[in-house]
Amino acid sequence: MNRTNGRIAERSKQQFAMALFSLMKVYKYIEITVTQLAQEANLSRKTFYRLFNDKNDVLKQLFDTLFFDFFSEIKERGIKHYWDLVQVYFDFWESRKEILLLLSKNDLMPIMFEYVYRNSEKIFILVRTSEKAEAFNELLPYLLAYSVGGMHSMLIKWVESEMSVPSSVLIAQLKAGFQSPEL
Repeated sequence: MNRTNGRIAERSKQQFAMALFSLMKVYKYIEITVTQLAQEANLSRKTFYRLFNDKNDVLKQLFDTLFFDFFSEIKERGIKHYWDLVQVYFDFWESRKEILLLLSKNDLMPIMFEYVYRNSEKIFILVRTSEKAEAFNELLPYLLAYSVGGMHSMLIKWVESEMSVPSSVLIAQLKAGFQSPEL
């Protein structure tokens, strides 16, 4: 296998992904063309079509990269508890505020939700274990839908407020609210 071609392809994918973010600062996602992506990435349309079917594949590439980074952060921190995972999730997005605001501005949050939900079992297994996932096999999709849906809705509200509250304060308030006997 030619490893050089593999590295070049991965670098080209990243260039297209960065080009997409750059273009989304100026144009709506729906308006961005493959030609614009190729020009912004300084690559050819031929290269684009060798790597992707359409610009939605570039968006998926972006989500794959973000998920990999998030997954790595969970591993690095050794997260094993739900509230720690929630905190890491919001810290992660706080450190990528510009990306999150662009996704929201371009009405891509529902697509991001679907992506996160589809990958939530992988996160569950990392934080808990595959044995726990198997033990809760029938119930797990519902637990994950509830959890991911709640976190995503909260993320949307946070974005709507321009992320004005630091993630650490936001999660501390949320945690206190859930633990409050008055609620």
